[in-house]
Amino acid sequence: MRPERFTPLRLAGLYALSGALWILSSDALLAATVSDSVLSARLQTLKDLTFVLGSGLLIFFLVRRNRQEQGQLRRALTHQSRQLQQARRDAALGSWEYHGQFHWSPEALQLLGRDAGNAASSLEQLLGWLHPAERQAVQRAVQALLVQHQALSIGARLHQPHRRQVTWLMLRGEVDADGQIFGTLQDISAQKRDEAALRESEQRFRQLFEQTPRLAVQGYDRERRVVYWNAASTQLYGYSVQEAIGKRLEDLIVPLPARNQVASALNHWLLGGPPPQAGEMPLQRKDGSTVWVYSSRSLRLDSRDQPELYCIDIDISEHKRLDERLRASEASYRGLVEQLAEVIVATDADGHLDFLNPAWEQLSGYIGYESLGRPLARFFESADAARLSEQISAVAQGEQAALRGDYRLLTRHGQLRWVELQLRRRADNRLSGSLRDNHEHHLKQQLQQARSALLEALFERRPLARILEDLCRHLQTLNPPMRVSIMLQDHQRRLHLAAAPDLSAAYRAAIDGMPAELEVGCCGHAACSGELLIAENLASHPYWRDYRTAAGAAGLHACWSLPFKDEQGRVIGTLATYYDRPKRPSTADITLASDFAQLAGLAAQHSPTEPSLTVSDQ
Repeated sequence: MRPERFTPLRLAGLYALSGALWILSSDALLAATVSDSVLSARLQTLKDLTFVLGSGLLIFFLVRRNRQEQGQLRRALTHQSRQLQQARRDAALGSWEYHGQFHWSPEALQLLGRDAGNAASSLEQLLGWLHPAERQAVQRAVQALLVQHQALSIGARLHQPHRRQVTWLMLRGEVDADGQIFGTLQDISAQKRDEAALRESEQRFRQLFEQTPRLAVQGYDRERRVVYWNAASTQLYGYSVQEAIGKRLEDLIVPLPARNQVASALNHWLLGGPPPQAGEMPLQRKDGSTVWVYSSRSLRLDSRDQPELYCIDIDISEHKRLDERLRASEASYRGLVEQLAEVIVATDADGHLDFLNPAWEQLSGYIGYESLGRPLARFFESADAARLSEQISAVAQGEQAALRGDYRLLTRHGQLRWVELQLRRRADNRLSGSLRDNHEHHLKQQLQQARSALLEALFERRPLARILEDLCRHLQTLNPPMRVSIMLQDHQRRLHLAAAPDLSAAYRAAIDGMPAELEVGCCGHAACSGELLIAENLASHPYWRDYRTAAGAAGLHACWSLPFKDEQGRVIGTLATYYDRPKRPSTADITLASDFAQLAGLAAQHSPTEPSLTVSDQ
């Protein structure tokens, strides 16, 4: 049963059933509960009126609800109809049906340029409205729809001999399951004009490719066979158009070792894979010679929706030759730079390293590539690093043209080395220059200055305590982590502090008067043995058992002591160097301390104050 009949019958059945149940149940209830006939008659009337009133209200609500639903449906249909009409107008779309002849909608008549009198027309009339060149094809397509029920989709021009602009229409149609034939009519003039413009644009681009002598363009079908070959391709690769057309890409211009790889990559792309990257590549001319090109590729569909591959190649052979010469020159220059003993340095405008030659690793102990990107100043002693950062900033900002000076490089092993640094600002705002190790020269220069100052002090007859303290400070300046003390031996073979500018008073008091005996601290042992003693770690060295607590409280963890002697070879005192961490001296450290120990011996022997009279309150 149809839904439009079933729903009313169901409602009617429910109403009849509920009414019968009401009447029967209410009558039975009255008969069982009321014995007075007059009262029973009145209640019967009241019961009937209640049933009528309830039924009326139910019918009212049902009718009202039905009206509301119909109103909503009517408004929705009106809205959809307006939207459909608007969509048809926007899409220039009309509709039609076929019942022995065509029945056109008002929109379709407007597209055909006909009035309402042509709302129904025959196939012959429709063909008469179309351009003569289109009539035969349209007739065959419509006959296939009417007879064979094949879907109709064909474009045709209207016959408008007096109009300059052509109107193109797309006629579509189909047959539904009930055998009804219907379809649409759409204005596709704009699409046709766009297609014509695209063809003209492609033709212009083809002419442009033909007329560009340095832009070699080739087109290939899905089998990689040449379908297009411009004059620049002939000039670049040596093949004429007749020789190239129909040949495969890899057989023409790809070197033999790379042919399989190129063919595989292009096939993968044509089947939907990722496109090959544009870039430089060596290809092959007709005579077998190599030509370097920058090649880019694009994929498009032809008129039959078949993929076509286009390659655009630019000859860069001369560029590659110049590049090879430049690389050879750079390699020669780099080889020269890498053989230099001096460190070649380049930084950005902020002083961050971006080039170092191998001499950097030999000097600093740091691996070159690990140092790149770090500030140059980071590799210097803190005070020098601050000074260097300020000077680099001044050079980078143009406040000074260059910098040149001596700085203390802090090596990877914690040693300080004096270097001479030169930096100059370049046109690209980067800094470049050199870093030369002049540690030995600087130490000799400082030693000479210390010797000259000592001779001057002796000549001026300055107090021995002041001379020795100046020596300590001079040595500490050359190696800031170092703290120096000088002790002189009296006639009772005890050592007394003559100078210790940076040792604490408590530690000075603890070691003053130390006996010059074996295994008694570094100075006592050195004075007794007459030889250098090195204690790398005071916390574990056996000679420091009596002074370990005092040294730890003073922050001292390593000590080297050298004796200095008079002209007869007798020990007259010691020079000790202390460090705030366990440390072993280098050969340069020992040499430097030895030179200053000799100066201390010279001062002790030629000072107007006798060594034996030096007391511990110095």
